[in-house]
Amino acid sequence: MPEEQSKLVINSLMGVDSLLRVHVGKSSVFQEGFINPAIENAEVQIKQNNQILGNMSHESAGWYVLNNNYLTGNSDYQIEVSHPDYETVNAQTEVLEKVDITGLTYQKSEDDKLDFTLQFQDNALQENYYMILLRVLDETSSILIDYNSDDIVFNGNLSLNPIGLQQNMLRDSHTFSDENFNGNQIDMSFFIYVPSFTEVFNTYQVELYHITQDYFKYERSLVAFKNREDLPFYKKVNLHSNVSGGYGIFTSYALDSRTIKID
Repeated sequence: MPEEQSKLVINSLMGVDSLLRVHVGKSSVFQEGFINPAIENAEVQIKQNNQILGNMSHESAGWYVLNNNYLTGNSDYQIEVSHPDYETVNAQTEVLEKVDITGLTYQKSEDDKLDFTLQFQDNALQENYYMILLRVLDETSSILIDYNSDDIVFNGNLSLNPIGLQQNMLRDSHTFSDENFNGNQIDMSFFIYVPSFTEVFNTYQVELYHITQDYFKYERSLVAFKNREDLPFYKKVNLHSNVSGGYGIFTSYALDSRTIKID
């Protein structure tokens, strides 16, 4: 069987108000995990609402930036990457506006559980996708921690095929759609077990990401990829890509966060 020709790989997960920044690499049959050999001499052109912003400059190790240009909410961005040795690739993303957190409370349980309730308003006029991350803060660092949830939005978003494989492969996914609550005031519940930490932390940060459908599909394919070793007869997992002519992901998110201190 002939070896597949190497293609350009574009990766960019940009947040609103962040610097326009994209990584360019190439696919390789010998690559391990998510490592793509960097391309440092590509031509990378980026547009906003189909108007050229400029050519991005190579920074280092395959990262290209457009200095003094930041991602703007409620806009569309297009990118074209060309190189004489590879097929030219294109991608585009819609940049959403952030969804405000309207409330965040907590409750301690006798079984060493710390329950959080997050509130926000979903927009009924559009199909929305979200991701929730939880961090513990101290004076010098921010540590991402995992959480558990019995909320229907997490359980209801896992059954994606009739044979149930995705139900197992998508565990620990932090993304969900508004399919179960379109257009309502949302109360999301999730919890952690406090004794799982070696030290006592009392400051937590909850992050609500308003994400695109491409981001939603990418995060879920990434989680399935990481969980594939648990299913020895189902190891073929393709990462979701929205890059035409190549591989990778070019998409965005809008973030709101709130910090809470535990008494």
